[in-house]
Amino acid sequence: MKKWLKLALVVLIVSAFVLMALASGSSKTDNSGSNSHSETRTEKPDSSNETEETGNEATEEAQDKDIYKVGDTYQDKNLRMVYMASGVFESDNSYLQPDDGNVYIFLRFFVENIGSSDKNVSSFDFECYADGYNCDSFYSGDEALSATLSPGRTTTGCVYFEVPEKAEEVEVEFEADVWSSDKVKFAYEGEKDSGYVPEVNDSETVDSYKPGDVVETKELKITFISVENSESDNMFVQPKDGNHYVTFSFEFENISKSDVLVSEFSFDCFADSSACESAFFRDDDLGSVTLSPGRKTQGTVTFEVPDSAKVVELEYDEVSLFGNRIVFSAK
Repeated sequence: MKKWLKLALVVLIVSAFVLMALASGSSKTDNSGSNSHSETRTEKPDSSNETEETGNEATEEAQDKDIYKVGDTYQDKNLRMVYMASGVFESDNSYLQPDDGNVYIFLRFFVENIGSSDKNVSSFDFECYADGYNCDSFYSGDEALSATLSPGRTTTGCVYFEVPEKAEEVEVEFEADVWSSDKVKFAYEGEKDSGYVPEVNDSETVDSYKPGDVVETKELKITFISVENSESDNMFVQPKDGNHYVTFSFEFENISKSDVLVSEFSFDCFADSSACESAFFRDDDLGSVTLSPGRKTQGTVTFEVPDSAKVVELEYDEVSLFGNRIVFSAK
């Protein structure tokens, strides 16, 4: 048999297996009870039709722009990014100060996932150039841009760099697509604020799980024990003004025939659909544990949320071929 014929046969077999896997993944059962459910893919609130309709328009404008300035919006098929503000960042840490002749700068962005799959956005996706020369990143931890966004979710955050004080032209490049060499360029404009205020989306996810519910996946039985506001007795770990801590408690049981990793880093929290920061100060943090078949673990995950939030939801990212997310409601 010729080599090309063998190759074609292999491709056909692999394609058949992929189609079978997709078909089995899309069929799910729902054994709902008063407080027990089989795991289903829950639907999050859709982005407004207005945003979706204006998206194509914004994308076309984005393709024509060589560089974005404060107030501009970049949009592709996955992300919508509003360049909210820029300015000089003053560090209050005496050990983290710029070199002589340099300053720290920030660019603040609002980012929305308008695609159909999870998207990660962080400071590591950005590079800075001052008069053509690469500049060092500065990770202050203060409003740093870092979030994994499921479809419809948003985040607001900053990227920080150390640049020469006398630099005439400072540009920041964003890698929108790891599969492409194309970069999105943003101009640093000194102290400038667009005044943009993100629209609040306080819609609830359909069929989110409440305290007392039990969720079963192919690998895990997850019991949502409770949710409560909590306080830290560590003076160095305190919420920002206008925020508070919310703690979710869970029990995990491995119901599969192989080891399963359970980790607090598989959770993301959203307040009115905007990403929240995790907090670590409790002795009963879930941490990360590998469960052998039949074994269990209990623990908590804690996030910092705004006092004004109307809907607080926690998403558990089940590591699987289909990237299912299970949504737990703070209510």
